[in-house]
Amino acid sequence: MPKEIVGLDKPEVRFVWDEGDEDTWPARDLRILCTCAHCQSEMTGERLLDPASVPADITVTHMELTGNYGVNVHFSDGHSSGIYRFAQLK
Repeated sequence: MPKEIVGLDKPEVRFVWDEGDEDTWPARDLRILCTCAHCQSEMTGERLLDPASVPADITVTHMELTGNYGVNVHFSDGHSSGIYRFAQLK
């Protein structure tokens, strides 16, 4: 679990880990990686989201922790159903 997450209303999100390491993700990359049922088929794993439909200037509007394993991210395009596991982001 990160000790700090910074990125509200920004085009990128920075994760600061306990070990002092940091990872920075462009908001657009996070949005494209979403694995919710709207973005990726639950049955086949096929990507349903067309990356070309994600605005270049997308930002993060809200974030909330999901247990001790991930973060739910809300985006400026209205999408908010994705959960990003910390293991995936590190």
